[in-house]
Amino acid sequence: MNKLKKALLFTDQPLELKLGGQLSQIEVAYQTYGQLATNKDNVVLICHALTGDAEPYFNTAEQSGWWQQFMGEGLALDTSRYFFICSNVLGGCKGSTGPASINPQTQQPYASQFPAITVQDIVNVQKALLQYLNIPHLHAVIGGSFGGMQANQWAIDYPNFMDNVINLCSSLTLSAEAIGFNHIMRQAIINDPHFHHGNYYGKTPPAQGLATARMLGMLTYRTDLQLAKAFGRATKNDGEFWGDYFQVESYLSYQGKKFLTRFDANSYLYLLRALDLYDPALGYNDSKQALARIKARYTLVAVANDQLFKLNDLHKTKTLLEQSGVNLHYYEFSSDYGHDAFLVDYDLFEKPIMQGLG
Repeated sequence: MNKLKKALLFTDQPLELKLGGQLSQIEVAYQTYGQLATNKDNVVLICHALTGDAEPYFNTAEQSGWWQQFMGEGLALDTSRYFFICSNVLGGCKGSTGPASINPQTQQPYASQFPAITVQDIVNVQKALLQYLNIPHLHAVIGGSFGGMQANQWAIDYPNFMDNVINLCSSLTLSAEAIGFNHIMRQAIINDPHFHHGNYYGKTPPAQGLATARMLGMLTYRTDLQLAKAFGRATKNDGEFWGDYFQVESYLSYQGKKFLTRFDANSYLYLLRALDLYDPALGYNDSKQALARIKARYTLVAVANDQLFKLNDLHKTKTLLEQSGVNLHYYEFSSDYGHDAFLVDYDLFEKPIMQGLG
């Protein structure tokens, strides 16, 4: 198993953030897979989803990464052909600088003093990482969901830096309904009595609020069909009437508690807001001007019964990209897994990913 790598960036000049403020001495956790070609023409950047990390794959039976089924020799993400780089996003909590990190100015966790970040800021940190690694060009950028937004922004801000961009299950902006779901999740965390305005480090964390937020999120990631097949209306033999009475309730409670072992509430808040705020037009006159900058061959994949990034929004994205002159290759299909399909439904995504990589 490869050890997680670290890079310290922006040590001389701070990163100027899109919504104001600065960050310096940004630590980035990243992982690499495969062999870098002599002429460095086989590099693929993987952008992870909202609660992902820098390790989509483990070459061991003891651990499983979030894209374990997709990566490996001869698979869609072929480690014998490409050199993959994946980093934990700015604002995350899996090795990269985020709210739980130590502020070099105060020697205390940033907590509520962490500045607001955008997808554009996240992409700029990834670009700085590639410069640190002496990577001059990318064969492709690929990402799903929140990672798809990052991939899209890469193609806008650095149009000459990559040949291919692959956006899985992500529209150009988040819908009002999805922002509404995120608002409820944030309120669950903020109103937890242990939240303390985000200054809970060294104290009891807002565990119940974070677990509740995750439970709601899980309902947007899967479909009613998948939940019906998995649980139906089955009850638990020892279920509590006001608690985990139904099997689906027990499943959601388990997912909420499991989330507490791997994620920080403040990171969840900041990244959810970055997801809400994503607008490819930021820094440009409008979306069409921004999208017209894209030179890469663009693959867009939609899941027809995605309950988070709805098909109508993907159709609008497709139309905008085409109207902006983007060389677009579009795929659409249904999956019982809904939005999570890009993480688990290999058979459906194998062809679009392979063809998108060229």
